[in-house]
Amino acid sequence: MILDVSRHKFSEGLVTLLLFAVVASVAVALLYGDASEIFGGAQAPLQPFIKQFQVNHPVLAPILFGLIYLYAVLRLSRATVRVELYTLGTMAGVALGGVALFGAVVAADYAMLIVVALVVAEAFGRLLYCFGHNVRLHYLFSAMLAFGVMPLVDGALIPLALVVPMLTIAIRSTVRESVLVLLGLATPTFIYCYVVWLLNGDFGQAFLSIWNNFALSSHFSLAAYLTLPRLFYLGVLVFLYLATAMAWYSVSLPLMSGARFVWYVLHVSMLLLIASILLLPTASASLIVALSMVVTTMLPLLFLQTSTLQGVLAYAVFVVATVVAVV
Repeated sequence: MILDVSRHKFSEGLVTLLLFAVVASVAVALLYGDASEIFGGAQAPLQPFIKQFQVNHPVLAPILFGLIYLYAVLRLSRATVRVELYTLGTMAGVALGGVALFGAVVAADYAMLIVVALVVAEAFGRLLYCFGHNVRLHYLFSAMLAFGVMPLVDGALIPLALVVPMLTIAIRSTVRESVLVLLGLATPTFIYCYVVWLLNGDFGQAFLSIWNNFALSSHFSLAAYLTLPRLFYLGVLVFLYLATAMAWYSVSLPLMSGARFVWYVLHVSMLLLIASILLLPTASASLIVALSMVVTTMLPLLFLQTSTLQGVLAYAVFVVATVVAVV
């Protein structure tokens, strides 16, 4: 196995991803397989169903967890390769995604967290295709559908679900694409409210209940989730992001305009997630998962810009931090 992650072939990245996905599945099965109650706190519409599934299916839930883990990382890393986001081609995103996600989703609320990872991977994985000269409209619409699902999964993701689509409109600035963005973003909430209405509920109250969660305390205490080892993991993530931002600043001019727009969106998303973790009353572990997924799309540039020794040391520290986070 090559220790310089920037030189990984797909097979080496896939082996790393498989290793972390399997270990993560076994870890949640052994550590959290006997969950007997749904965690309390604010409830976004889909949360009770996801949590109840975890409680009622202690064997199936870890298996699906591992499969979604694999899919989410591959979905996002494939998009970074296809849109030429870096100065050179690299498959580093596969291994780095597998490593980054491990420290964020192996927790008591693992079913919720892996669903968040899936939604974020779909949202950004599809959005990355939408900043070139020829936008595939189905990618734009499906990306906005994923952003629209975020408030139904966790109210803490509402700022991300609103700001990134608005930024996309500002960058693309065409009427047709703006309409698609707004329709895709609104469709999941409309469907949820319509289903509530069909079941003799109140359409308007269903809509307000989603946004009311934004002001409530988190369903999963961020203080309980952020143990000292996980704080170290989060600190490593943020440090690597800052180093990546400096590396990007030095090479941004040679990048294609589409790639530069992607990087602008990623930087805004990172700053928004960090601010949400620090400031939002509804801040939850979902924000850490989203942050780890966004960082995954950026880190390969850092490893391409560093020397082999620096890259190996940074990768080793990253692996240690993510493993220690679940101890």
